[in-house]
Amino acid sequence: MTERLSEQHTVIMGCGAIGAAVATSLTSHGHVVHVLDSNTESFDRLPAGEMEGGRVVPILGDGAVQRDLIRAQIQDAAVFIALTNEDSRNALAAQIAKRIFKVPVVICRIEDPIKQRMYLSLDITAISASSLVTDMILDAASNGTS
Repeated sequence: MTERLSEQHTVIMGCGAIGAAVATSLTSHGHVVHVLDSNTESFDRLPAGEMEGGRVVPILGDGAVQRDLIRAQIQDAAVFIALTNEDSRNALAAQIAKRIFKVPVVICRIEDPIKQRMYLSLDITAISASSLVTDMILDAASNGTS
């Protein structure tokens, strides 16, 4: 395993709306982000200026495949984020990043609440978009009725 070259290097699997937004936000905080997606058209969501400047690096591949993760320089990453809409792929990629490549911070989108609790126990931050939206709606509803 190589030494971590930058505490600011992040790998994201999934370049949907959330993945592209997270990649863009991270670059504004000093991260260099490698984004893996199996669909070339997904990279259209990424800002051209950030790609030209090398702050966002699109990589055609699958974050659940070790050779594609290596192409994304996972061995140098401080953060790995799995954001596809498939729980099983996100979970597999998160485990590979955490257990094989020893990425310190691993964040995984998991919609199934049972699986989410399981991955939290494995030192993988598991986030559910539906839970977050539900919490925001309940908060807004309770604030609107006060």
